[in-house]
Amino acid sequence: MSLFSLFLITSLANILSPGMGVIFAIVLSLQQGWHKTVFFSLGQAIGISILFTAAMSGMGVVLANSPTLFNVIKIAGAFFILYLGWRSWHKPAMHFGTSPDKEKSEGRHAVPEDGLANFTKGIVISLCNPQPIIFGISVLPQFVDPQQPYVAQAVLMISVYAVMVFINLVVYAILAERARRFFTGPRGSQIINRATACVFFAIGFLVLGFALVGFF
Repeated sequence: MSLFSLFLITSLANILSPGMGVIFAIVLSLQQGWHKTVFFSLGQAIGISILFTAAMSGMGVVLANSPTLFNVIKIAGAFFILYLGWRSWHKPAMHFGTSPDKEKSEGRHAVPEDGLANFTKGIVISLCNPQPIIFGISVLPQFVDPQQPYVAQAVLMISVYAVMVFINLVVYAILAERARRFFTGPRGSQIINRATACVFFAIGFLVLGFALVGFF
């Protein structure tokens, strides 16, 4: 399996795990409809791109001059992935209330209906979330091939990740609007959490194995 394939699988598992952005997108969809979440999703994607760019901007020196340190970063990243799996497995099921009409009534003024305001909120929520920059520092570099141009690979990964974030949030929003019963109960979110945890565990152990081989 190629490094880029592992990157796609790991990124997808991380993106699908419900977090602040997903929760806000679902609530926003219940309040305003999924069309309004497009602006928010775009803001999230741009915010995460900014964080990943900052996180990976200094890693080229590490790759070029310190293979041992790079392997240490890989191991740290593997344990971080395993931690994400553990957290996802134990994450409480999400509740969005039992009455969407009531949520709409109570939250009518909680989220501005202006697209620019939703776009801004998406960027702000991304920048205030520490997980993406940790993910960018400790996980993404292990999917970089030291034999290939670093900048090109970083740009490709950041761009692909941002597009995946955007699509994921829009899909969550559409599902939230069309399948409210699934999201208002704990069963659906628990299935997502457990499935995501299993993927994190599998990828984490696989990456850890590759990193340990680098020391021998």
